[in-house]
Amino acid sequence: MQQLQFRDIAGAQRPPRIALVIERFDARRGGAESYTRDLATWLAAAGADVHVLARHIGDAECALPLSLHCLGPTTGSGTFAQSARERLTALRPDISHDMGAAVACDIVQSHVGSPTACQRAADMAYPPAFRLLRRVVQEFPRRRRIRISAARQFAAPSAVFLAVSQRVAHDLVHLHDVPAERIRVVHNGVDTERFHPQRHRDAGALIRRRHGIGPDELLVIAVANNHRLKGIHVLAHAIRQLRGAGVPIKALVCGRARAGRPDRDEGVIYAGHVTDTAAHYAAADIAAQPSFYDACSLTTLESLASGLPVITTRANGAGELITHGVDGLVLADARDARPLAAALGRLAADRWQRGQLARAGRALACAHSAERAFGGVVAAYAEVAAARGERLVHEPAIGPGHRIAA
Repeated sequence: MQQLQFRDIAGAQRPPRIALVIERFDARRGGAESYTRDLATWLAAAGADVHVLARHIGDAECALPLSLHCLGPTTGSGTFAQSARERLTALRPDISHDMGAAVACDIVQSHVGSPTACQRAADMAYPPAFRLLRRVVQEFPRRRRIRISAARQFAAPSAVFLAVSQRVAHDLVHLHDVPAERIRVVHNGVDTERFHPQRHRDAGALIRRRHGIGPDELLVIAVANNHRLKGIHVLAHAIRQLRGAGVPIKALVCGRARAGRPDRDEGVIYAGHVTDTAAHYAAADIAAQPSFYDACSLTTLESLASGLPVITTRANGAGELITHGVDGLVLADARDARPLAAALGRLAADRWQRGQLARAGRALACAHSAERAFGGVVAAYAEVAAARGERLVHEPAIGPGHRIAA
């Protein structure tokens, strides 16, 4: 790996000091947190002096070779943002990079995408009779707090905004008035070795036996913490349809489940939180992510890297990387279980197509590796440094994130 070096105006060369700001630095919590962990360790391996500012730091993250700053049990995103700003002022990093909760950073990368678009999609995931009630109940204080936080974050006067998909870039322009010329699109990437399909085959077989999955049954995996937003109820309905038609298929849902939810519901197995997602991908035959909104799902990229045929929706930013019918299947409507059931039924009946999609999907994932994505992030760092007359010396694996059209 090429070592990163920062060259200031006086010409002195040293390791760059990079500050990453995230509320919870704990990869067990989800995609943004695991992305931040992987980026931080990658930057440290490249020689950067990496500082992470967080309200909470996970036990595993405490052991990483990073400078960690726990800002304590502050209350509210505004209080955290202020605490982070004060710490950044004292730290004086060369580059400050916000993951979605701070203000006044050089780089802003909202991993949820657009909070407004996400909230609208979350409403659409509920039946019409519940949508108005949901809006009224959540209006104060949660939705008001989200609007205020988003307005403060996206109004940063000089930040470069990293969008993890073209979908997010569009939302930033049209929903949050971010100037298009300040947005760089750098899609998420995946560790293709960590999720190599051959590495976890034995562990996958054990998981199938543990959950009673027969050798002739197809297993569909979905990884989601927010079950409603990620369309798990739609997947469950599609599985019930197929099983009612005699198709030997089950679904395994990994991620935080609601309290009191049964372990099995007509072919749907809720595994709860798992630490070895790679092994669970290896247990499956198909991956489904029927999301109502996703900025650029890491789960989708992990599934592709794991050699699984993937079904997702246009509402998932990762879906824009997929050519429908070539390296995955992309459905138009997340709300309708019938197209999902039809797609699953076709794949269940056609092992050859499953293999074709799996091989092409793995190749697609390899073209969007974590190394490539992080190279795009560092290119944005270099752009910020250059605007100050300074230089970040590196050889990125990819050029700078491409600008979106105005």
